[in-house]
Amino acid sequence: MVSVVHCLALMSMLLLASSSSSSSSYYTVECVAKEPAVIALEVAQVASAAALCVADDEALAALREDEADNITVSYTPEIGYGFVDVTANVTRGLVFLPEVGVAPEAYAVYARKMALHGFYAAIVEKGTIAHVVRAMMQQPYLQYWSLLGHGKGGGAVAARLAFVLHPKIKALILLAATLPEEVDLRSLNLLLTVIYGGKDTVVTPQAISKSFSQMAGDTRTVLFPNLGHFDFVHSDCKGNELHPSQDCQGVLTSDDADSIANELNYVVAFSRWSVASARALSYGDNEKLTPGHNDSKPYPGDIRVNFTELPIPGTSPQRLWWIFTPSQITGGIIYYPGAAVDGRAYFPLAFEIAARGHLVVVVQQPLRNAVFTFQDANVVLNSNLSVFSGVPKDRWAIAGHSLGGAGATLYAGAYGRRVYAAVLHAGDWRTNLTLSELPVVQIYGTLDCISPGGYQRYRDRYVYPPPKGFGPLANLNTTQFIPIDSANHYQVGDYGYQNHDQIATISLEQQQIFFAEETVKFLNNIPLKGNGILSCS
Repeated sequence: MVSVVHCLALMSMLLLASSSSSSSSYYTVECVAKEPAVIALEVAQVASAAALCVADDEALAALREDEADNITVSYTPEIGYGFVDVTANVTRGLVFLPEVGVAPEAYAVYARKMALHGFYAAIVEKGTIAHVVRAMMQQPYLQYWSLLGHGKGGGAVAARLAFVLHPKIKALILLAATLPEEVDLRSLNLLLTVIYGGKDTVVTPQAISKSFSQMAGDTRTVLFPNLGHFDFVHSDCKGNELHPSQDCQGVLTSDDADSIANELNYVVAFSRWSVASARALSYGDNEKLTPGHNDSKPYPGDIRVNFTELPIPGTSPQRLWWIFTPSQITGGIIYYPGAAVDGRAYFPLAFEIAARGHLVVVVQQPLRNAVFTFQDANVVLNSNLSVFSGVPKDRWAIAGHSLGGAGATLYAGAYGRRVYAAVLHAGDWRTNLTLSELPVVQIYGTLDCISPGGYQRYRDRYVYPPPKGFGPLANLNTTQFIPIDSANHYQVGDYGYQNHDQIATISLEQQQIFFAEETVKFLNNIPLKGNGILSCS
C-alpha cells in the first residue's frame, strides 16, 4: 500500500507542474495545524495554525460524538477527519477537499449529515493525492467513492483526482469550483454535480459556465443566487473575503444548508452509474440499422429506422436527444431513462418501438434523474425541427423506465393534455392521476425484484391506500397493468446487472421485444378524441 501512495504522490507532483499558479498555491498553504490543540474523546476542537477561515460553533458541534446517534468522529494526523455510523452497512464514501485557507473542520456539518445517511465521510487536511488516498484507505472495503472539492484549491485537485482515479472515483462534486482547462470529463461515466453561488466573485458564475463545455450533458448544475464563495461552509469567513468578518452576516440559511446536503446525499447515493453496453451503443450506428450487412439489426416488418443525435436547445452543459425515426410514423414517444442509467442503454428498446411505427426520443437528463427536469418533454413538443414533423400533433406520448416513469407521471399530472398517453416500464409513480382521463399503461416483469413487495407492487402501490400502497394514484378506468412473464427490471435497458433484481428467464432481446410490442399495442388501441389534446404551439 505504501508503494501505491508513493506512486500517486509522484503523480500529484506531475499534476502540480501542469497546474496554474493559483491552484498550485494550494500546496503551499497549511490549512490545518499538524497537531490539534485539543483532541478529546468526544470533540476535536482544532483552530488551524495557517487557516484564515476557522470553523464556527455549528461546525465544531458537528465534530462532537452525540449519544442520540451512532456517529463516530475520528481524527488521524496527516489525513484528517472521518465520520461513520458504526451500526450501518456502509458501502459508499465521500472525501471533502477544502478550499485554500479554509479549515477542514468547517465542512463537518455536511460530513456528519452524510454519515447520518449511512455513508462514510472524510475531510482531508491537505488537497493532495496522497492525503485523499490515505483517507480512502481508512475504509478499504468501500465500493463507491465520491470527491467534493471546494473552490480554486480543493475543486481543482478533486477534478484532477477524479479524472486520474476513475473508475475508482464514481462521482465528483464541484463546490464553487471550475474544471481545470486540461480536464475534460465528457467521455467519462462520472456523476458530476456543480454547486455555485450567484454572488461569488472568487470563482464567478461566468467562470463556472465557461467550464460547462468540458462536462457531459448529464451534469447537474445548482445555482444558489445569494451565496458568495465562503458562504457554502460553516466558518467565520463570509461572502468572498478570506478573513474573519465581524460585520458581514452570512447568508447561508438553514434551508440552503439542507438543500446543499440533499444534493450531496443524492450524488453519493447514486454514485454507481450504469454504462450502456456495446450492444446498446451499436443501435446508434445507422449502418447497422440498414439491412444487407452481416451485422445489420433484424426488423419485425417493412418499417425501417434511422438514428439521429441532436443537441437539446438551451441546455448548458449541452444535453442531447437520441432520436429513432421510423420510415412510417404512427406516433411519437418521449422517453425518460431510469435513475443513474446512461440513456443510450435504451437504444435497443427505442429501436424495437420505432421499428413498429412510433418515433422515439430518448432524453438525456441532468444527473440521470428525470424527476429534476420532468417538463423536458415540452421542449420536444414546442420544437419546429423537421425530425419531429412526421409525428401527428395529437399523437405524442410520454414514457419512462423506473425513476424515468416517475418523471413521466409528473409530466402527465402537470401537462397531461399535451400528450395522449403515458407509458411506464416498471415505472415509479409520483402524482395523483385518479381524476385524469389520460390513458396510462404500466408494463413490468414478473421477476422484477428491484425493491420489496413482489412484482405486483407495480399495481398495488398505486391502487391501494396505506399500508398496502401509496395510493390511490391511478384511475382504474384508464390505466392498464401488464405483467411480462419471466422478465426482470434491468433488461428493459441494456446496462448490465442491477443489485437486488432477479435474473430473467427470457433473453435480453426477447424482453425488449415484448415490452416494445405491448407498448405499441397499447398506443395503437387508443382512439383519437379530436379536441381532447392541446396543440404543441
